[in-house]
Amino acid sequence: MSERTVLFYGQSLLLSLVGAGIRESANLHLLRATTWAQVEALTAVTAPDVLIYDLAVASESHILPLLFRNPHLLLIGLDPETNRAVLLTGREAQSLTMAQMREIVEAG
Repeated sequence: MSERTVLFYGQSLLLSLVGAGIRESANLHLLRATTWAQVEALTAVTAPDVLIYDLAVASESHILPLLFRNPHLLLIGLDPETNRAVLLTGREAQSLTMAQMREIVEAG
């Protein structure tokens, strides 16, 4: 397995617990950003594979442009209020049929 870079952004206990839970994985390189400017700088330099962030502090006005600039980036938003995770990805699917699009929408 090749090494993957994971960038953490936020301050919540949930984010810290997730980081502690995956820290022992030998093929992961973990980075932390405390400001959005650091996220921008690190994504420009290191091209992380995954960004795990607090939904409470990350603004969609930052997240979506980042995803468009880095479509390979997996975004995992953590909601400390509800203890849920949301996965966003900018990967494009080629040649979706109408049936596939309907299935995606209906599965919602």
